Amino acid sequence: MNFVLLIATILLAILIVLLIVPITVAFKIDRIKEIKGQVIFRWLFGLVRFRMDVPGAVKVEEQHKKKLKVKTKKRKQFGNVRNIIALLKQSAFRRRFIRFIKDILRATHARDLYLRLRIGLGDPADTGRLWGLLGPIAGILTNLRPAEVRIEPEFTDPVLEVESHGEFHLIPLQFIGLATAFVVSPATLNAWFTLRRSNA
Repeated sequence: MNFVLLIATILLAILIVLLIVPITVAFKIDRIKEIKGQVIFRWLFGLVRFRMDVPGAVKVEEQHKKKLKVKTKKRKQFGNVRNIIALLKQSAFRRRFIRFIKDILRATHARDLYLRLRIGLGDPADTGRLWGLLGPIAGILTNLRPAEVRIEPEFTDPVLEVESHGEFHLIPLQFIGLATAFVVSPATLNAWFTLRRSNA
């Protein structure tokens, strides 16, 4: 038993050491008509490096299947957006989310971080309600440094466009701690349970 405990302690120590070694993440992601981009990870001071391509359009032979599912996907996509609206309507969650973003930007030492989000729900009234929530958040995020954030409403057509690039230098253990604290915070849990009850 003592031997097993010793091995477990050694493995835990190794894991903690690995999690405090900084990771550099450089990314460029665009979503206009399709999602495309790449993410480059560097770890152990550059000794470990790999690139992950962000998938784009579906294969040619699958195009006819995609056409049959366009309406379903759009309904699901904008249903998810409406869920986000419902979450952001809750002031406690909204404040906690903004605090989380600020904490992440400080902890990840972001460089050249840029985000442009253009969003519309197809209905001017729905988009107006969405912008009523996102507008103040956009104003706060715009003042964050070193990030450049632009959120643009589209009142005519349903649209979700994203352009983003930047570089992060983060310590995995610190990032895991911040993300865990956000997920299990009372504001996040209450918002999640409220959303689940409203969708039930």
